[in-house]
Amino acid sequence: MEIFLIRHGHAAGNPYEEPDYPAAGYLSLDGESQAELLREELRDYDISLIWTSKLGRALRTAAVALDHRQIPLRHFAFLNEWMPNKETRNLDSAEWEKMNASAGSWEAEETWKTELGEGCLDFLARVGPPFLKELATVGVHARHGGFQISEEAENLRLAVVAHGGTLSALLGFLLGLPPFPVGGFNFQLTSVAQLHFKKQGSVSYPQLVIPAHHLK
Repeated sequence: MEIFLIRHGHAAGNPYEEPDYPAAGYLSLDGESQAELLREELRDYDISLIWTSKLGRALRTAAVALDHRQIPLRHFAFLNEWMPNKETRNLDSAEWEKMNASAGSWEAEETWKTELGEGCLDFLARVGPPFLKELATVGVHARHGGFQISEEAENLRLAVVAHGGTLSALLGFLLGLPPFPVGGFNFQLTSVAQLHFKKQGSVSYPQLVIPAHHLK
């Protein structure tokens, strides 16, 4: 059992739209190129399922990088990115940047819940429990601080294509890390975090795979 957590490519268009698949037009030219490079990176992996958010940039990245193999795909609103309040979505870019700059000066402990949008715990509750529920439908059940994996799911490879904030929250949740308003993981565009599951007794525990990277 493996899970690949994949961030979308460089976005274009309305960030809040939930278009029909394959969502052409929601990546920039750079984003399309990034998704094509991702396709080459994942070429040798036998992906079983694709789950994406409903937002255009995630759907389009999945379409370019993975769908040429006709892998079963489902999209879920719970994988959508952190959502600002409706009032702030209508701000022009200058006002939004000013608000973000102001928020950047706050101490982390002051940002559990603000007027900007979803609080940390609200966001985690939207993403984590529904993800566990969907895992159960494919034979992967949260148990005893880890997962009990059915025989049918032992060789499952799940690709989750979503957003930096969503993936950071989800990865911390799956690894059992305590929630905190400042995300502990920084997903670059089209980056991939790979989770393996190590069996201990009857329970399998997720482990983040950190590939070798030789600095020059």
